[in-house]
Amino acid sequence: MGEPEKTGDCVKVAIRMRPLSKKELGNNESSIVDLEEMTSSDGNGSVAISDPSGKEKPATFAFDIVFGTDVLQSTVYDCIGKPALNSMFAGYNGTIFAYGQTGSGKSWSMMGGEGELRGIIPRVNEQLFVSIASQVEEIRTRRYLVMCSFFEIYNEIIFDLLNPCQDRAKLGAGLQIKEHPVLGIYVKDLQEIVVDDAAKLGSLMDSGTKNRAVSSTLMNAVSSRSHSIFTIKVHQKDDE
Repeated sequence: MGEPEKTGDCVKVAIRMRPLSKKELGNNESSIVDLEEMTSSDGNGSVAISDPSGKEKPATFAFDIVFGTDVLQSTVYDCIGKPALNSMFAGYNGTIFAYGQTGSGKSWSMMGGEGELRGIIPRVNEQLFVSIASQVEEIRTRRYLVMCSFFEIYNEIIFDLLNPCQDRAKLGAGLQIKEHPVLGIYVKDLQEIVVDDAAKLGSLMDSGTKNRAVSSTLMNAVSSRSHSIFTIKVHQKDDE
C-alpha cells in the first residue's frame, strides 16, 4: 500500500458516461455527448452536450475525472476507490457518493458484476483486508477492528438492510437520526456487524442489497427505489 495521494482538494467530482441502451439503439438514437476523458488527478476532463437541432452551441462542463463508455471497472476503482482507501489508513474519513437518474449506472459502478466486472465496493472490501494483513505483518503490535452497517432511505424512512423487518409497516417512522456530542450524527439502533475478512463483508453487502426496495421503471426493470448507505468503520490500535 502506497502513501496517500498528495492533493489540495478534499472533494473530487467524476463523471462516467454509460453506453447507449438496447432500447435507445433500437430506436436508432445517437449520442449527443462528446468527452475529453481524464483518469488522473493531473488535470481536468470535459463533457460537451450538443443541441440535436443545432440551434444552440454545445454546453461544456469540466470535471476532475471523466470516464468514457469503454472504461474498465478496475480503472474506476484505481481513480476513485483506491485513493479513498489509502486516505482512510492515513486517518481520514472517506465518502464515495454516486448520483444520477435511474438506469445511469450507479449500481454498476459501485457494485458491478463478477470477476473483472466487480465494482468499487467489492474491490475496496478486498484491498482493505489485504492492506490490514500487510500492516499487521509489518507491525506485529498493530490490531484492527472492522465493522460495517448498511441502511436505506425509502420514502424518507430509514430501514436497516442488515437487520430487516418482515413487515415494514410495523416500523412506523423507521430508525431515527440522532446527534451525539462525541460521535456526531448517527442512526439510532442501526446494527453494526464485526467482520474479519473480505468474504464476510461481501456476503453482508449482498444480503443487504437483496433487502432493498426495487421496482420497474421505463429506464430500468429492477431500479433501486431508495438511497442506500454502506459504511465501513476501521478501528486501529497498537499494543505496547
